Amino acid sequence: MRKGTFIFCMILLFSCGEKKTDLTGNTPLKINDFNQAFKLATLPLTISDTNLKKFTDTVQIGRKALVQFIPDSIVEQIIATKDKKAILHPIVKIEKEEEYYLLLNVQHPTKQEIAVVVFSKKNKYLGYKVVAAFDEQQKNSRMYGKSLTINKEPTFLVAENKIGEDNAASYEKKGWAYSDSIFKLIFFDSNKKPNSSIIINPIDTLPTLNTYSGDYARDSKNFISIRDLSTPNKYQFFLHFEKQNGDCVGELKGLLNFTKNKATYTEKGDPCIIHFTITGNVIAIKEEGNCGNHRNMTCYFNDSYDKKRKRNKKK
Repeated sequence: MRKGTFIFCMILLFSCGEKKTDLTGNTPLKINDFNQAFKLATLPLTISDTNLKKFTDTVQIGRKALVQFIPDSIVEQIIATKDKKAILHPIVKIEKEEEYYLLLNVQHPTKQEIAVVVFSKKNKYLGYKVVAAFDEQQKNSRMYGKSLTINKEPTFLVAENKIGEDNAASYEKKGWAYSDSIFKLIFFDSNKKPNSSIIINPIDTLPTLNTYSGDYARDSKNFISIRDLSTPNKYQFFLHFEKQNGDCVGELKGLLNFTKNKATYTEKGDPCIIHFTITGNVIAIKEEGNCGNHRNMTCYFNDSYDKKRKRNKKK
């Protein structure tokens, strides 16, 4: 009898120790317990709409659980309060020396999204991004394919391939990486042509009174517009080009500070650097660094444009 009682107590004790973590968020949750819901990733890893299910099994995470570790405003962007039918699943955890990444599957009725949330080693929230979205209607389609490949850095590379009604194949690849406290687009390549031939110049109507202000162009699809700012040496610009019969497109908007006839575009968090030199009525542009997030991978910003004469105002 004593032996039976002892065995019963041991089973009861063991079962209590194996109590599952409540991931609904209805009760206080420790972040280390929350993290254990995510399997440790083995990289490189490729996820697509056809194999996503094997990464997500039956474990679900409540929206209230996220709110305990992530700011409300960010949780609202990952899974909005109004999305009553959306379901959260843990995918994997990626460990790095200074931070770690949690991959979440946000399952909607018509699409599935993959969100990446970054934490410091002290479990402080650092940032997030929805890196991929899979359309459920395109699942298993021979005419369409999309995948997310994660390498050891990690870089999150999204590749989308499509065969049109004319049997022409198109593709688009985007690579994202977390650096300097933000997710940056570090790679972009595509053979897609712009959906519209209309180019909207966002600074077209601004003043052109300063020395270098004006429009420099080869034609309507290859130009740079420079406009006044508060002081004579500071300008804003909009640059657009289309090369290789429109197969390679680049576009950039930013600020310039001229020293004599030279200026350099550089912005914190952007690996792209572009040098501008104006000689007479010609502006020469030279690219430096990685500008693939502003253009296709098969062409560059390097070029020169002639200044156009100002249009006379009608009286």
